[in-house]
Amino acid sequence: MSYIFRGGLLATSLLAGAAQATTLEITVTNEQAVGGLYFTPVLSIFHDGTFDTFDSGANASAGLEALAEEGDVSGVQADVAAASSDFQTAVFANGAGFPGAPVIDPGESATLQIDVDTATQRFFSFLSMVIPSNDTFIGNDNPTAYELFDSAGDFVFANAIQVFTTDAWDGGTELDDGNGAAFAPPTGTPATDTNEVVSALANLDFLIGRPQAPGGTVQTASGLLASISINEVAPIPLPAGLPLMLAGLGAFGLLRRRSVGG
Repeated sequence: MSYIFRGGLLATSLLAGAAQATTLEITVTNEQAVGGLYFTPVLSIFHDGTFDTFDSGANASAGLEALAEEGDVSGVQADVAAASSDFQTAVFANGAGFPGAPVIDPGESATLQIDVDTATQRFFSFLSMVIPSNDTFIGNDNPTAYELFDSAGDFVFANAIQVFTTDAWDGGTELDDGNGAAFAPPTGTPATDTNEVVSALANLDFLIGRPQAPGGTVQTASGLLASISINEVAPIPLPAGLPLMLAGLGAFGLLRRRSVGG
C-alpha cells in the first residue's frame, strides 16, 4: 500500500512543480520631466522574502556602496547568488541613455519579460543610483514590501510601484557635494568618503543646479521619480505530453490500489 501511495504523490508533486513557473512583463519608467533627474540601470531581485538589500540606520554593504556610488550592480548580484541559487536578478537598462551609459533618462522606459518561479521568487526588490548624486539611491528596505505571488502561487501584485524623490536614500558612503560623482562632469576634486549609515532623505533639492553629463543642469528634483509596473503575461505551459503522463501515473496508482485491495 505504501508503494501505491507514493505513486499518487509523485503525480501530484510533478503537477504542482510544473505549475510554478510563469512569465512577468516589467516596465521601469523615469517619470521626471526634461531637466529632471536620471537614474542608473535598475537592478531587480526576485526572492522568497528573505533577501534584505539594506537596512536604514546601518552601514551600506560593499555591494550597495558600489551601486549607490557608481551604479555598479555586480556586487549586489553576487550577494543574491550567494544567498540562494533559487533567487534571480534582472537589470533594466535604456540602450538610448546618454552617451557612455545605458542610464534611464527622464521620460524613458525599459521593459523586460522574465520567467520566475512562483514559489521561490514570490517577492520583488529593486535598487538604482540617482544621477547626478554621489551616493543617493532608490530601493526598498523591506524585503516583503512587494509581494508578487501568494503562498498558493497566484499572482497578487495589483498596483504599479511609485517612487517619489522623497523616497530616496543616502548611502552614507560619500559626501553629497557633487565632487567625484559618477555620471557627472568632473569637478577636479575627488569625492570625500564618509562612514555614515544609510538614511532616508527628506528631499533631493540639494541636486538642483548640479551639472548633468549630457549638458545643462538639474532644473527640478521633486515629484514622481520612477514607476515600476509588473504584469503576469501567462503561466508557462506544461511540456507537451506531461499532463497525459501525470494522468497515466494517477490511473496506474488507482489500478494498483484496486488490484492489491482485491
